[in-house]
Amino acid sequence: MKTNIFTIVSLLFALTIAVSCASPKPSDNNEEPTTTEVQPTETTDFTALVKEWNKANSAKDYEALSAMFDNNVLFYGTQLNKDACVENKQMAFKKSPDFYQQIYGDVDVEKISDTEVKCSFVKRVTVGGQTNDYPSYLNFHKVGDEWKISAESDLITDENLAKRAENKKNALAQEMGDRTDVSGTYDFNGDGKKESCYLLEPKKYDDEDHFMECQGECNCLIMFSDSNIPPIEVENCIGGNPHILGDLDGNGTCEIGIWPWWWTSCWHTFYIYTLENGEWKDFVEPFSVHCNLLEALEESGEPIIEPIPGKKGMFKILYSYFDDEEGIMEGTTTVKKL
Repeated sequence: MKTNIFTIVSLLFALTIAVSCASPKPSDNNEEPTTTEVQPTETTDFTALVKEWNKANSAKDYEALSAMFDNNVLFYGTQLNKDACVENKQMAFKKSPDFYQQIYGDVDVEKISDTEVKCSFVKRVTVGGQTNDYPSYLNFHKVGDEWKISAESDLITDENLAKRAENKKNALAQEMGDRTDVSGTYDFNGDGKKESCYLLEPKKYDDEDHFMECQGECNCLIMFSDSNIPPIEVENCIGGNPHILGDLDGNGTCEIGIWPWWWTSCWHTFYIYTLENGEWKDFVEPFSVHCNLLEALEESGEPIIEPIPGKKGMFKILYSYFDDEEGIMEGTTTVKKL
C-alpha cells in the first residue's frame, strides 16, 4: 500500500508541480511530432507508438494503456506490474478530471539495444486550467514481435525522487558502521543500467560492558549506487559479503544473496533477494549453510544456486546439514522460486 501511495503521489507530482518550475506555453494542437534520429528498425514507427500512448492517456483509455505496457514497468521510479500502473493512472486521473496531454515538438529515438529503445520528448500537460511542459521519456522493450513500454517517467520526477532517496540514504549511512564495497556493477532493477552496491554494518560497542552488543539494532543494510533502488535490511546481521548471483530467472534483474555474520557459530541462514515491484523479496526459501560450505564454494567457483534447465522457476541449491555419524554434511535439493 505504501508503494502504491508513493507512486500515485509521484505521478500527480509529475502532472502538477511544474507550475513552479516549467514555463507555461500556449497549446498548439497543430504541432506534429517527428523523430530526429533514424528509426532503429525499418518496420517500427516509434513516434506512432508514443502518439498512441499519448492518445490513450488523454482519452483515459485504460484498456489501450494496459495493452501497451510490458508485464513489469519502471513507472516513475518504482518497478510495478502493468495492472498496478493502470490502477495508479486511474486514481491520478480521477483526482485531476480535466487532465489533458499532448506531445510537443520532436520525438528523439535512441536505440539502446536490439530489444530496447528509448523515446524522449516534451509532454505538454494541462491540469486545473494551467499548461506546462515536462521533458519525458518512454522505454520500449521488444516482446516477441511487439514493442511494449518497459519504463515511463519524466526528468522532473526522476530528479526529485533521486534527491529524496539520496537524502534518505545519507541519513541511514550516518547511523551505520563500517562499509564493505562489492566489486563490479550489475543491473539490479532491470532498467538496462548497471549499479554498484555495498554493505553497511551496524555500529558496535568496543568496550567490555557492552560485549556483543550493537548501538541500536544488529541489522545490516545493502545499499545501491542508484538511490531509487531501496536498501535491503538484513536482520540479525553484524557483517557479511553480498553474493552477486546474476539474473537467475531471466527477467532482466540481478539477484543478490548474503550469509549474515553473527557473534557466534558457523551455522547461519543464507538469504537470496530479488527486486519485484520496487520491493526486495525472498527469491527462494532461506536455507541453512555452514561456513565450511561457503569456503568450499569459494575454492571451487561452484554456484550456491543455479537454474534447472528445462524447468522454469526451478533451481538447484547447495545447503548444509548435520548427520549424527558423519557430522557437518553438504547436500543438494530442488527448490521453486517464491
